[in-house]
Amino acid sequence: MTGNAYSYSAEELKLFEDIKNGKTFEATDDMPAFYRKHLLNLMWMQGDSEYSGALGYMPWIEKAPTLQEKVIVAQMVKDEMRHANVMYRLLDELGQDTLAHTESKDLGYKLEEDQINIGFKRIKDDYRVNIFYYNIKHWEDYILFNFLMDRAAGHQLQDTFNSSYLPWKKAIEGIYKEEVMHLAHGDKWIKILAKDPAKKEFLQERLNLWWPRVMNVFGNTQGQTNDLYVRLGLKQRTNQEVRTAFLKEIQELCDEAGLVVPTYKEEDQPQRDPKKA
Repeated sequence: MTGNAYSYSAEELKLFEDIKNGKTFEATDDMPAFYRKHLLNLMWMQGDSEYSGALGYMPWIEKAPTLQEKVIVAQMVKDEMRHANVMYRLLDELGQDTLAHTESKDLGYKLEEDQINIGFKRIKDDYRVNIFYYNIKHWEDYILFNFLMDRAAGHQLQDTFNSSYLPWKKAIEGIYKEEVMHLAHGDKWIKILAKDPAKKEFLQERLNLWWPRVMNVFGNTQGQTNDLYVRLGLKQRTNQEVRTAFLKEIQELCDEAGLVVPTYKEEDQPQRDPKKA
């Protein structure tokens, strides 16, 4: 690597070209170490995020405002745990020890400070997307998580529909459908809360808090890693392309609800510590 640009070997450039021309991999294939490394990174990230997300939702089975909502939250926890199980099973097929991993990592850890923004920083040595470090303190937070994060996850999962790693591609369809149901729950409740002036004011406050956290999920648009994932056929769009599609959708929905989409500046976000990358 020279400066901020990657310098690829002839073998890696050949791999990019083969994937561009339709090459795919199964779990039993002898895949290049370079490909395997980046595939595992993305799959671990999704697996730990699904698991940590389920643990973050669990308290809201009890705290949801109605019995019907308790049932819905319980179903979402079940969905997220199932998603984690699917991803961990795929990782196990690639020789990873997911049981030892989940037993040794505190995937239920949440930051207690409510107003904190850690930007792109890492707090623990697991693989979760760092939005799962934040605590869901209010029902409005839970709804915003459905509305924002489940929608962001849906946009990112869409890129896996054409993944060069076929077992992951096959597994995503069911996960995606359930994430769409979760964000629909968020959409419904955003409208309910926004109709009440008192609740709308608090909802806007929490939207202001969660907005940079969610936008950071898409990663740094100046980074090179996402472009590499695209060349490996593990993603289809750049960080900026996915973020733009997400923002357009959220802007339309917030306009309908009378909510203001906060300003986001990537350069103002706390940056990742290279030692914890």
